Amino acid sequence: MLRAYGRTVAVDAPADALALVRDRLPATYTPVDAQPQRHWRLQREPSGMWMAYDDDGLGGGVDTADGVEVLLSSLELWVAEHAKDRIFVHAGCAVRDGRAIVIPGRTMSGKSSLAIALVRAGASYFSDEFAVLDRRGRVHPYPRPLSIRPYDGSARLRLPVNEIGGPVGDSSAVVGVIAHLRYDADAGWAVEELSPGRAALALIDNTVAARSRPRAMLTAVGQASSSASGVSGTRGDADEAARKLLDLLG
Repeated sequence: MLRAYGRTVAVDAPADALALVRDRLPATYTPVDAQPQRHWRLQREPSGMWMAYDDDGLGGGVDTADGVEVLLSSLELWVAEHAKDRIFVHAGCAVRDGRAIVIPGRTMSGKSSLAIALVRAGASYFSDEFAVLDRRGRVHPYPRPLSIRPYDGSARLRLPVNEIGGPVGDSSAVVGVIAHLRYDADAGWAVEELSPGRAALALIDNTVAARSRPRAMLTAVGQASSSASGVSGTRGDADEAARKLLDLLG
């Protein structure tokens, strides 16, 4: 059993798969001896791994690493939806000098590559998947290993941030920049400034619990965006974009 953000979950899996689950979750998930609120299973069958969530199947016929990824996607999303006293935004996040750059975006929008570039440029790593906001709008670390999806469609890779020489954040930070960017190699860096209201909308559009917990979401997002700069548009090279975002933060 594991507990995180006020929720307790259970994972039943072969020992090798369970070790991958623990390695790929952030340290905010801690072992507990308690009754789980939700239960995930991963079992090995002749056709490959089979994954389930309570009584619902999540798929099968995949290798161990892919099975773990499917299970984690379901588990982390459920915790994000039901977290107590926290609002989860799909976003990359890195921090310098106590101020966060939050990069809201869906899967495959380039959050991980930009988070890596920010860390290479001297920022502390918070997350490549979730910006975790409290009711004051401060963002907290969700430092799971970086998830790298190769452009050739091959299996994703998990990369501990220390392998790129970057520090991991260990305390909350105010939001300094909200960067709603999409990768476009041809257009490159082409952005417009966002008002606090439009920056808040970029966060709302990527908030996991936007419909189920609208009051808590609006409080956290409103506080987070109230004093932050905002930009929206395209970016090309991740290292170039990271430098420009750090300039905006400064």
